Amino acid sequence: MLTHNPTHKTEDEPALNAIDLASGITALKEYFTAGAKTCGNSRIGFELEQIIVDVDNRTVPFTGSKGITGILERLSPLYAKEIRADKTNPSSPLLGLVRKDATITLEPGSQFEFSSMPFWKLQDLSDAWKQYQDELLTVTQQMGYRPLTIGYQPHTMVSDITLLPKERYNMMDQHFKGTGKHGINMMRGTASTQVTIDYNNEADAIIKMRVAAALTPLFSLLTDNSPTFEGAPVRDYLKRTAIWNDVDPARSMIPPGLFRTGYDFAAYAQTALTAPIILFDKDGKVSYAGQKGAADCYDMNHLAYSDIEHILSMLFFDVRLRNYVEIRCADSIPFPYALAYVALIKGLFYDERNLTELNERFVHFNEESVPTIKCALIRDGYEASVGDYYEGSVQLALQDLLYRARRGLQRLSPEEEAYLDVFEPLIAAKTTLAKGSS
Repeated sequence: MLTHNPTHKTEDEPALNAIDLASGITALKEYFTAGAKTCGNSRIGFELEQIIVDVDNRTVPFTGSKGITGILERLSPLYAKEIRADKTNPSSPLLGLVRKDATITLEPGSQFEFSSMPFWKLQDLSDAWKQYQDELLTVTQQMGYRPLTIGYQPHTMVSDITLLPKERYNMMDQHFKGTGKHGINMMRGTASTQVTIDYNNEADAIIKMRVAAALTPLFSLLTDNSPTFEGAPVRDYLKRTAIWNDVDPARSMIPPGLFRTGYDFAAYAQTALTAPIILFDKDGKVSYAGQKGAADCYDMNHLAYSDIEHILSMLFFDVRLRNYVEIRCADSIPFPYALAYVALIKGLFYDERNLTELNERFVHFNEESVPTIKCALIRDGYEASVGDYYEGSVQLALQDLLYRARRGLQRLSPEEEAYLDVFEPLIAAKTTLAKGSS
């Protein structure tokens, strides 16, 4: 069982053994199992990140009364709780705000992230977003700023963007310098749309992860909204996806073995506990772990709930397992498109027929399938040759997803089918938001 009294290994303790690892895997399996929702109680989670820019389209810095902290201070009276850099110091910089229907947090490069409460009706999400955005626009317009829903910051060089004052971000920044070329761009320059879905049991969770992983290249193209990179126009496609592909191969793309027969909670747990964790909390202090895995840094026999949450957060797969399935592949996109994206996922993953048929369609996928498709779409967009994977052209594959989502929503929430309409012109023209704005 999980315990809330974490203890951690010291440097003098012996190396991890199979029994220790098995204990950790059991704890994570219990965590995943406890996340299962009974039929009819499933919900959707949503996060949308924005980049705040000034009149010259330059990213607003974090510090100062006219910086990101100043925006949060002005919004603070509208929220029930503040999140500060130092929990013990009420005058330390604001890093987030919380209330019942919405949470604001900041990403490493001061990207504004809106997180909703779990919902089922998309109208509830729309209402929460409208209130949040109206309040944010009131403040930013007074300060001469604009919040952009865009996949990569439009003008400022990432070398000129300062990370938030969190030691963990400095450690991650240094770590990524040895694992890829674009860690600096990912942390400071990217913004995303993320959707989470519930699962009913272990088998349902694995099916949803597999189908989501197989579809992430198509989702990425449909939401491609990164027209510039370091001040220059992007000539190919999926720039944000390409950035994430070159951050840290040990924790990105798809979970190892996901498409193998017999993949289960234990397999994901083993990856989570043995992949390099980068950093961990020890005695209230954040410590750099280097290439050590979580199983080398924590006592596997006494994992706290917060330890497990941190361990799982240090995996950056396009589809990530927590006590829900998290789909993380989309760029930040204007809210009507974000709402359509949520409707798409709801219609595909919460309709039993769609989920079963898609799972059967992708039974031939292996660990090379998704990276291969991604590379093709990055290079050629709608003209990519991926028929061996999706049974047709990219355009036909996306049209099929919209058809399926409409069919699913007709059963689940017929009034929400119309949200999908905004995607039709993009697919018909074989273009993306990025190409339309470049």
